[in-house]
Amino acid sequence: MDKQRGKSVTTGLMGWVAVLWLSLMSVQAPALITGQLEKGTPRDAAWELLEKLGYQSASCDLVFLGDEDARLAYAEFFRADCGQAQLFLKFDNKPAAQAFLPMMRLLENEPALSAAILQPIAEFSFTQEGEQHYCSAYPWVAGDTLEALLDKVREPEQEAEYLAGIYRKIGQLLGEMHGASLVDADKPLAELKSYFVQKDLHSGNLKITPDNRIVMLDIDSFTTLEEPVPVQEAFVGNVLALFVAPKLNSPLFMDSPSAVAWLRVLPDAAEALLTSYCQTLVKEDKVRGCVSQIAEQVTEVVWRKYNRALEESEQQKKTQSVDEQETELAVGKDEMACRLERVFGSLR
Repeated sequence: MDKQRGKSVTTGLMGWVAVLWLSLMSVQAPALITGQLEKGTPRDAAWELLEKLGYQSASCDLVFLGDEDARLAYAEFFRADCGQAQLFLKFDNKPAAQAFLPMMRLLENEPALSAAILQPIAEFSFTQEGEQHYCSAYPWVAGDTLEALLDKVREPEQEAEYLAGIYRKIGQLLGEMHGASLVDADKPLAELKSYFVQKDLHSGNLKITPDNRIVMLDIDSFTTLEEPVPVQEAFVGNVLALFVAPKLNSPLFMDSPSAVAWLRVLPDAAEALLTSYCQTLVKEDKVRGCVSQIAEQVTEVVWRKYNRALEESEQQKKTQSVDEQETELAVGKDEMACRLERVFGSLR
């Protein structure tokens, strides 16, 4: 997507995007095959869905992804291998694919962005134990998730340039996504809002293809069309999810040889992520300020997380035995300050 397109929108066109959304709602929906399944278990429903899509069960293998990767065992995820065709099948208690249709209408006019977001082919409902569930089918995307890719890296410094390139592409993708439906591109960063925001981005739902494209796998957490979302707040959340991670288990908070090695590559990765996002989203003369604002806010939020965890750790020491304590910070305040300065200091 041309990053300059849409940046010359004037204040007088402030309502243009909202009007566009209403017009998109009135046009014919992109093709999404829907229907009802008779089977009552996920595996049986998956086989039935494949038959509905024209595949013969004798020519397909159905693989439970939790058997290949324990991190995926928490839900019913399958890969269907049907000769040259491969599909990703997932289950939900709500019609996530049908809810994503308005976004699919937008993506029809954004081919580059469309190729970077996994989109559903079909979604069928079925009843299990008296409750309605949904089975949806997507094209299978080859490659590793970002989480799996990072787990394979043994010497981060040897992969520093490659990793920075990956984060640069992620930043560009997020900038294109937020920029595709800005309410008013002339407003300051803190006031920019977009209808196209992914609220639960993390390393497990980003896939790196063999040709190093980035594909966003999870459509369940995109915003709805009722209210646009502040993009700075959304992107800060993305940065935190990618660099801080849940339960403070990122290298920023760890004290180990592996964490020290990762800390040497995080500054370049952070610079690539933030700079590419801002270069894609805002005009050239606003890029530096955009990067600085985001880096400052990320640092403030990390400090809040750290101090809250420190308080929890101190409280647990007073009330629990060593075996019961869940929060243990390996990094003191002075070291934490040094690490944040190393990773985000030059960007602020």
